[in-house]
Amino acid sequence: MTEQARGMLERIRHCAMPAGEVECQGAWLRQSGEMRFAPGRPWLPFDAEQRFTGSGIDFCWHASMKMGPLVRARVVDSFEGGKGALTAKVFGFLPVARARGLATDVGEALRGLAELPWRPFAFREMPCIAWEAVGQEKLRATFDDGSTQAAVEFEVDGDGHVLGGSAACRPRIVAKSVVDTPWSGAFREYWMFDGVRVPTVAEATWHLREGPFTYWRGRVADYRIVRRDPVL
Repeated sequence: MTEQARGMLERIRHCAMPAGEVECQGAWLRQSGEMRFAPGRPWLPFDAEQRFTGSGIDFCWHASMKMGPLVRARVVDSFEGGKGALTAKVFGFLPVARARGLATDVGEALRGLAELPWRPFAFREMPCIAWEAVGQEKLRATFDDGSTQAAVEFEVDGDGHVLGGSAACRPRIVAKSVVDTPWSGAFREYWMFDGVRVPTVAEATWHLREGPFTYWRGRVADYRIVRRDPVL
């Protein structure tokens, strides 16, 4: 890792943890927002909780989404133990979506990387992630655990706020096919929670041939650090 990359990582951590490094097992957040499945389709509101491990990129997102006046779907999106998964069930038991496999592994790994601003203590040297400075305001994170590879470029301002992340291609499901598509996410409105500064507003966008398609946007309502157990 170059000194420039180390300097950017330090800038991010100092912005997020001005009182010093946080020792923890992970983080948890609660959010609300809305998403849609195609351009021109209606926005569907959701409420969600998400947990992150303290190191690596593992996460698990549990959401309740309003699909209609009397219909809600339970959605679980995750990357755990090197495997990605997505499941959606209506009425709590009827499956309506399920995704697993190599393309899902890559897509969820990219999400785990892109959401590192919600666990800023992971912006450091660690196994499976290589850091590279790309110009003065961009930092590339490349994940490789031997079976799944993914890379995200973060845009970082002079104060250390991560403004967004992007990937040259992320697997996108189109009908029954998977299409690699440029993708990006944006963060804004940083606030302090539990001694850590994290973004409270985020959105995700596919960059299609016909133009950008923002399909997800959310706001953090609560955020907590999962502290390490005390040594007795």
